[in-house]
Amino acid sequence: MENKKMELIEPLLNRGKVFRLKCEKCKSVSVEISEKEKSEYTCFECGGKCKIF
Repeated sequence: MENKKMELIEPLLNRGKVFRLKCEKCKSVSVEISEKEKSEYTCFECGGKCKIF
């Protein structure tokens, strides 16, 4: 199981973009790793809008 997780995560870490986000609504902090050039700015906790910090 651990091997399969690394197969999914490792390519994103090598080629993807890392965004540190803070939610404006619930103030939670999260990290988004994406192949896209821009973050989706959506809080994973409450669905509110985040901003990069």
